[in-house]
Formats: sequence, structure tokens, C-alpha cells
Amino acid sequence: MSPGGGDPPRWLRELQRDFTAVLRAPLDSGTGVFRERQERYPARLVAQLRSGPGSPAPAERLALYHRQYWMRLFTALQTSFPRVSRAMGYWHFNHLAALHLAARPPRHFDLDEGARGFAARLDQALQRLGDGASRGRPSKRAARDHEEEDDAWCRRIELSRAPLAMVRQALRMDEAERHAYESPFEGLWRPAPEELARLAQPEARLRFAVSCTLAQEDWDLARFSRLAGADREEGAPEAIRRHPSTRTWVFARSAAGTTTTSVDPLFARLLERCRELPFGEALAAVEVGCTAAEAARLRANLQGWIALALSSGWWTGLARAEPRA
Repeated sequence: MSPGGGDPPRWLRELQRDFTAVLRAPLDSGTGVFRERQERYPARLVAQLRSGPGSPAPAERLALYHRQYWMRLFTALQTSFPRVSRAMGYWHFNHLAALHLAARPPRHFDLDEGARGFAARLDQALQRLGDGASRGRPSKRAARDHEEEDDAWCRRIELSRAPLAMVRQALRMDEAERHAYESPFEGLWRPAPEELARLAQPEARLRFAVSCTLAQEDWDLARFSRLAGADREEGAPEAIRRHPSTRTWVFARSAAGTTTTSVDPLFARLLERCRELPFGEALAAVEVGCTAAEAARLRANLQGWIALALSSGWWTGLARAEPRA
């Protein structure tokens, strides 16, 4: 409303509407680069802009603002998903970012909020590709727009030529890091000797920090962290290497910030089983699947691994015992 309490003047409403429409319009990529299309700008909006002596033409100034705005949006999405953008390549990732932002325009001053919903949408497309449904036809007219949007996401992922498993792992790691970043630090659990002794009891379950997430890595993805800044190589990006064997990382919140810790595969197995079972049962389940050499390694390192989990804040105490059914 205007200061006098009435509705804003018509010219102002039209100016705001046209300016917002220009900013929300995705950049065109038909020439091989993301660029604005000045010829599509509303003539009445361009006519209201003024240029001083020696300054760019009104449409050029509007185009600069338009282009810079979308570059900031792309950078914000790349920062939120550094591993996904690196796995797919920035060109293909920016196309997904444009699809997401066109469907869900930012409504918050913090551009990082524009990333909300992207992970779920990408995961949906990856599942569809994994099911072999990306080339399916819409079965209902009411769902056609949604199906066409699904197809656009799936086609772009396929065009990137990135292995689907690598994109899934990149997404899992990016989300784990975001979750740790946004979670509170719950403090360090310093168990008394009697509490540690309770771990041997049949019903003793460990309580994990809400920030703690395990993520597997078959490709060299962990180093592309949102906390380390963008990893932009000079020239063509280096190919992401595949590891000889799967690695596991633990993402969590610490007193100083977000931590990313590589853990031994046996310890990773134990951590995963501890989420499902009491500590004694989890340890026994891991031991059953061990070779003789692995069992010896487990026994030799168990105390050190427990100390690592405690000092890193991954375990916050003992959960209340639940009665068995």
C-alpha cells in the first residue's frame, strides 16, 4: 500500500511486475553459453529506464543485472551441491539449477534458501532413471506438465554422461554435509566407567548425534566440500578418479564446525550396525562377517575407534532400553 493508505499506482505495479518477470526468466543457452535475450524484454519496461551520457543503453543495463542475478543463483546452487555440480559438470548442473529455480523462484534474501527442494527433485529423477522410466510417456493429461519436467531433468542427467551411481553418491555426501552444517552441536559424551561397562549388556544401545551421517564414496568426491570453496581447475576439469575400493566418510557437527572423517571399512560397518542393534549385537554381527585378518584388525583397533567416536561427538550417550516385542 502507498503511504496514504491507498493502492500503489498502476505504473508502479506494472513496473514491478515486468521487472520481476525479466529477472525470473531463465537465461538462454542455445548459443552454448548462458545469456540473456534482450529482445524479449517488455518494451514499456525498457522505455522507463534512463541512461546518462556515456552509460550503456537501458536494455544493456537491464541485461547486465539479469545475467549477474542468474550467475549468483548458479553459484549459490553450486556452492550448496559442490560434489553434484562437479560430478555432472557445471554446464549440465546449471541446466538443472535453471529448471529448479524456474519452478521454485527464490523468495528469501538468503540465496542459499533457493537450494531447498533441489536434492529431493534430483533424487526423484535419479530414481526414475534407475527404474528405466525416463523415456516413458505421460499416462494422464493432468500429469503431463509434471512428466515433461521429469523428462527434462532425466535428459539433462543423461546428457552429462556422469555415472548415475556417482551422482547419487555426490548427492548423498552433499546432503550429509548440509545436514551436519545445519545441525546443532550436542556436546561431547564423556561416559563414566560404569556407562562403558553397560555397553556389554544385551539392551545397551548407543545414541547417535543428530548431525552424524555415514556416506560411501567410490569416486574421489569428498574433497569437493562446500566449506572449502569452489574447486575450479584451470582449463578442462580433471576427471574424477574412481577408488580401488569403497571408502566411508562420517559427516558430523563439532564445537568448531562441520567435520568430515574417513573411517576404516570395519568401523563403518560397526557404526551402521550400531544404528540398528544394541552395541554387543552389532559388534557380534560385524565379527561374524570378518575374515581372520579382519577379526584381528577389529580387536586391535576397537578401543581406538570407540575413542574416536566419543572425541568426535558421534555418540551422545546410551539410548533408553526398549522392551523386545
